[in-house]
Amino acid sequence: MSTGATAVLAGSPAAPRDGSRRAEIALWVIVALAVAGAMAAAQRGINPGLVIAPIVCGLVLVAFQSTLLSWQTLLASILVVILFIPIRRYTVAAGGPIELEPYRVLIAIVLGCWFLALAADPKVTWRATGYGTPIAVLWLGILASLAMNFGRVNAMSEFVLKSITFFASYFLVLCFIASVVRSRGQLDRMIKLLVAGSAILAIAALYEWRSGVNLFNGLGRVIPFLVYNDIGEAMVRGSGARALASAQHPIALGAALVMILPMTVYLFKRTGKLVWLGCGGVLTLGALATGSRTAAIMLVVVFGTFVWLKRAEMVKMAPAFVVLLIAVQGVMPGTIQSFKFMLNPAYAIQEQSVSGGTGQGRIADLGPSLKEWAGGNPFVGQGFGTRITGTDGAVGAQILDDQWLGTLLEIGAVGLIGMMWLFFRAVKRMSRLSRSDDDDTSWLGACLCASLLSWTLGLFTYDAFAFIQVTFLAFTMLGLASVAAHFQQQTDK
Repeated sequence: MSTGATAVLAGSPAAPRDGSRRAEIALWVIVALAVAGAMAAAQRGINPGLVIAPIVCGLVLVAFQSTLLSWQTLLASILVVILFIPIRRYTVAAGGPIELEPYRVLIAIVLGCWFLALAADPKVTWRATGYGTPIAVLWLGILASLAMNFGRVNAMSEFVLKSITFFASYFLVLCFIASVVRSRGQLDRMIKLLVAGSAILAIAALYEWRSGVNLFNGLGRVIPFLVYNDIGEAMVRGSGARALASAQHPIALGAALVMILPMTVYLFKRTGKLVWLGCGGVLTLGALATGSRTAAIMLVVVFGTFVWLKRAEMVKMAPAFVVLLIAVQGVMPGTIQSFKFMLNPAYAIQEQSVSGGTGQGRIADLGPSLKEWAGGNPFVGQGFGTRITGTDGAVGAQILDDQWLGTLLEIGAVGLIGMMWLFFRAVKRMSRLSRSDDDDTSWLGACLCASLLSWTLGLFTYDAFAFIQVTFLAFTMLGLASVAAHFQQQTDK
C-alpha cells in the first residue's frame, strides 16, 4: 500500500473526530452561557426561562432542522397554534405600539419563507387548488365593492385594510396546504393532528362545562411570552356554563368541533382503530357542551350527509350511534332533551323573532337586511369590511347571526355567488370522490364532504367570519379537500 493511501486511510477518521470534538466544545460553551445568563437574569428579577427557552429551542432546531423546518412541520405548527392558543385572548407583547397575536406572527413568518422559497428554490412549487374560478369571482366582488363605495371605504380605511388582510390570509393558508401536502401519508398526518388536537379541546370543554374553569386562560404561566387579555365572565345557557375552551365564542367552538368530527370516521375506516371513534364521541360531547344550536344543526347535517353518501355503511354502524346516544345521556344528563327543545321550530321562531338590541334575531333581521341590500348597490354591496357592528353599547351596524346575509350586504350578489360557489364546488368534488372504487379514498371524500357541508349550511346560523379560529379550520378543510381531489386526479390518469 502506498504511503499516500496509508496517510489518507489513517487520516480519514480523524476529521470526523475533530469535527465532533469542536461541536462538543461549542455545545458546552452554549450551555455555560445559558446557565450564566439564567443566573444573571434571576439576580435582576427576570424570569430565567426567558433566557433559557430561546437557547434550548435554537439547539433543538439545529439538531433536527431537516424535520422541524420541513413545510409539513411548519404547517402543523400553524394548526397547533390556531387550535391551542386562544385568538384575541393572548398577545406576544403588551404596552408597546404593536401587540401581535402568536398565530399572526407564525403565519407571516412561514408564508414569507414559503414565498421566498417559491422564487428561489425550483424544488418548491405552487400547486393549483382547483378553486381558481370561484375564488376569482369572490375577489372580483370584493374589489368591486371597494371601488364602488370609495367614500365609505376611505372613511373606514383602517377597518377595511384589517379585514382584507385577515381574509387574504385564509386563502394564502389554503394555497399553502394545497402546495406542500404532497403525499397520502402527509395528508393523513394532518388529519390525525386536527382530530387529536380537537379531541383535547373537547375534553377541556367538558371540564369547563362541569367546573366553570377554562384551562386555556392560564397559558401565560406555561408559555412566558404570552400576555393574557381578559374577555370577561363565561357565558351561561340554562343551568350551566357554555364551554369556550380556546375559541372566541361557544358557537364557534361547537362549529369547529363538529366540522372536525367526520374525520374521525375516516381515520377509523383507514386504520381500523377504535380510538378514532372514541375521539368522535369526545368531539360530539364537547360540541354539545357549548350549548350551541348551531353545533346541533351541524351535527344533523353531518349525519344526513353520511346517510346520503354511505347509507348501507351507516346501517352497519347503527350500534355505534346507539352507544354514543347512551354516552351523551350518561355523561351529560338532559342534554339531548334540551337540544330537542331548542331545535323545535316553534321555539326557534319565537326566540329569533324578538326585536330590539344590536341584533334582533336571525328571522327578525332577514326582512330589514334584504331591504337594506336592495336599497343600496345589490351587485357589489356596501363595501368589504365596512359593516362595523355595535358592541358594548356602541352605535354600529346590526349584528347578523347569518354569515351569508352579512356577506350579501358587504360585497353584494357577485361576492356572495363567488363565496357560495367556492364551498359548494368543494362539496361537489368531495361527494364525487366518495364514489371512488378505493374504500379509503371513498370515505375520505364522504367525510370531507360532510365536514364542508356542515360548515356551509352552518353559516346561515352565525356570523362565522367574526371568529378567526373556526374560519381558519374551515379553509384548512378546503385545503385538505383540494389535496384529496388532486390525488384522485393523479389516480385517474
